[in-house]
Amino acid sequence: MKTGLFIASLLLALSTQLNAAGINLVVNGSFENPDIAAGSWSVHQAINGWSTSGSGVEVRDNVAGTAYDGSQFVELDSHSNSGIYQNFTTGLGQAYLLSFAYSPRINVASNSNKIKVLWNGRRVDTVTAQGGSSHDWTIFEYIVYGTGLDTLGFRAVGRNDSYGGSLDKVSLSAIPIPAAAFLFAPALLGLIGIRRKARNTIT
Repeated sequence: MKTGLFIASLLLALSTQLNAAGINLVVNGSFENPDIAAGSWSVHQAINGWSTSGSGVEVRDNVAGTAYDGSQFVELDSHSNSGIYQNFTTGLGQAYLLSFAYSPRINVASNSNKIKVLWNGRRVDTVTAQGGSSHDWTIFEYIVYGTGLDTLGFRAVGRNDSYGGSLDKVSLSAIPIPAAAFLFAPALLGLIGIRRKARNTIT
């Protein structure tokens, strides 16, 4: 088989397997715990499943925007920039599909809406967008690789102005990639792999 055809076939198989990712390892990925009153918001130094840094995490129940999943989501710039982190026991060399929903804050400039995505302290990506008249959720997807014990993090890196981007429906699940793909995927995709986006606007 020619190299180009082989790589194309491998990438096609990899793309197919993304849709067959397994159980979500993230605890409280849609931020429904703690359950706060409808139409309210509150700032927490810790929330179920997540550690925090900075000024705390703002949990909202369909206020200043609408949740992508369930009724709650978080903002990482309540009083000033902050972050959330969660640790996982992973398989060494195992590929995982990382996905989350991101939205800029309504009517807020992109330089305030920046959120950095981290895997073991390394930057995976920095996401941002210009806020419009309604929440505009985008699903971001990445491939990351397990080392045995790994940390997923999100940190606000925009302006410290109490207005920042929103997160919802965070997921991390193992990808059942065929054994041969593991030999080539890191070389093709890097230590931290591809990004896919799908847009879903909620008004």
